[in-house]
Amino acid sequence: MEKNGSITKLILVQAEQIARQFTYDFLSEQQGDQTLCQIIQRDEDGSILATPLSFHVKISEEKGTGEIIYYHENGEFKRQLVNIYEENSLINVLTFIQERLRINR
Repeated sequence: MEKNGSITKLILVQAEQIARQFTYDFLSEQQGDQTLCQIIQRDEDGSILATPLSFHVKISEEKGTGEIIYYHENGEFKRQLVNIYEENSLINVLTFIQERLRINR
């Protein structure tokens, strides 16, 4: 995660906190200029039962803009633009993640 800029780190830290609220694990991996994030459900033995949400975070730290691409088992299902200069842009991303996890409960 050391290659991630501050905007990406903020999104990852907040997404992880949301995942933990729903007792999911959060994994992230740098892939070139984007970060793959997976929110996973494990059983008592630690085996993966499901992946309620996966997404790529692709942010231009210099511009303060980018997008989040969400995936489910059938592939991509939503793209969400991020612009730190627009009111509620980051809040909208985190709210979507939270609502999506709530639906999957």
